[in-house]
Amino acid sequence: MEFIKPRTVEAIIVVLFEIGFIWLAVQARNADDALRMNVAIGSFFVSLISYVAERLMRISFPFGIKFMIPFALFLHAGGGIMDWYWSPVFPLFDKVAHFISGMAVGLVMFAFFLVLDAYGIRFKPTTVLIGIFLLVAFLGGIWKIGEVYMDITHNSMFDEGLPDLIGDDICHTIGSIAAVVVSWRYLLTIPKGKGISFLLRKNKQG
Repeated sequence: MEFIKPRTVEAIIVVLFEIGFIWLAVQARNADDALRMNVAIGSFFVSLISYVAERLMRISFPFGIKFMIPFALFLHAGGGIMDWYWSPVFPLFDKVAHFISGMAVGLVMFAFFLVLDAYGIRFKPTTVLIGIFLLVAFLGGIWKIGEVYMDITHNSMFDEGLPDLIGDDICHTIGSIAAVVVSWRYLLTIPKGKGISFLLRKNKQG
């Protein structure tokens, strides 16, 4: 029996999220929320960037990277449009969203290092893992600044004080650690003497 290839599974998941973004955009439009409608539409196109990059560079990213991007974007876009952030039905939604986003950004950083290696800009595996963790922490700080900005300019309630900030940072950090672990597991599959961009070639037919 021939099983579905991981690349096909990933593509199906991405398509489902793309449909979800269209649904979110419609919900935002019905609520006369132009800003969040644009966020949903933007997320739709951002989720396709990895596929465009694969086509242009004739590579294939390791499994998981492409569907984690729309997963994180869907949670954050939906959290605002559908009020999932503040719903008593999903009391930990915000924390789960930060965990997923931390992991997604970490995997995107991993893909970035793989592409750099393919173009001759090489780093040691240990440097790559540390770099992933530090870059996710930096971008997480920028995200919190964005939440504060949204609260000030749009009377939202993304930032709920110091306890919320600490909780978000903890979940974001755990997500980045998860990305580091996944990246490390991928790095272990590289044959001795090969660069980390070997993972791009290895998954080309994935």
